[in-house]
Amino acid sequence: MSWSAVRTVAVLELRQRVRSTRWQIMLVVWGVVLVLLCGGMTAQAGTTTHHVEEAIPVLYDMTVCFVLGIGLIIAPTLSATSINGDRADATLALLQATALRSQEIVVGKLIAAWSAAMAFLAVALPFLFVFTLAGGASWTALAIHLLILVVTLGSVCAIGMGLSAATARTSASAVLTYLVVAALVIGTPLATAISTTAVRGEQRQTIYYTDYDSSTNDWRVCDEPERRTEDVVHTNRIWWMLAPNPFAALADSSARHRVQPEKNPWTESSPLEQAGLGIDEMRNPQPDEVVIYYCSNEGNHHGDNMPNSDDTRRATHLVFWPVSLVVVFALGAWSLTCASRRLRTPVHKLPPGTRVA
Repeated sequence: MSWSAVRTVAVLELRQRVRSTRWQIMLVVWGVVLVLLCGGMTAQAGTTTHHVEEAIPVLYDMTVCFVLGIGLIIAPTLSATSINGDRADATLALLQATALRSQEIVVGKLIAAWSAAMAFLAVALPFLFVFTLAGGASWTALAIHLLILVVTLGSVCAIGMGLSAATARTSASAVLTYLVVAALVIGTPLATAISTTAVRGEQRQTIYYTDYDSSTNDWRVCDEPERRTEDVVHTNRIWWMLAPNPFAALADSSARHRVQPEKNPWTESSPLEQAGLGIDEMRNPQPDEVVIYYCSNEGNHHGDNMPNSDDTRRATHLVFWPVSLVVVFALGAWSLTCASRRLRTPVHKLPPGTRVA
């Protein structure tokens, strides 16, 4: 591919999109919404908590999730009608008749759509920087979050591009792109919840309670063990369904790069950190048999083969947010490749209802 050719297509695409004041107005409205959102949440936190600093991590998480959510709504509108819309307007054939290759046309349109999506992210950057400076997140977590946002939005634009080339109607490609986004964001946790019925099992528990009649103030005596069988869910077999979810990737990175690691992760951490620790907890295997002591003199009420759940709980499993990026990037690359093949000329066979010029 020639970079000059890709740049030409990208410039033409951007000029078509910004020749009116619609995008400037949308960016201004987006900035106003962020100001109202962040300002309103900060004011609300100041009236409900004694220290605003305690609510800053929550405000940061809400802002980054809001930016990702709005980006996933905007990105399909930037690319899902890019190819079939030009085909319907009889402008795509003009590009195909030039010396431009199909890859150059597709990549140029992708860069244009991606750049428009990055404009919305650029408007939100000052708010994320301010919250990070205030202690809402670590700089490492911010860098990873920005990487996840950039890759996810670019991949969604690529997916919309592929569906735009595969369908003849702009409405169909837009709906299909939103369905793919919904499958990543909503379908993954829904599939995980449904799959819990298939990974249920039995766990034998031996429980030692305290014999209060034989115990003293200084020493606890264990009673006869009580044995029972409990139903457990082996979430370690299905947690991977959450890996393609971009919000799960944000949570995983937040849990591993906490701004204040010394605090209790279950009561003094942000929502994304708690969600990341919860996913990490799902990856713990459930043993077939456990022993639980409620009569321990060392204050440990858990027994053998029980996961540690004290205040020092940290993410212990391998990080998975890079896998999330790889999956989303692979979807985008595959969609982009399919779009490039659809635009190859000469076309030997056209789908029904598809026009050339």
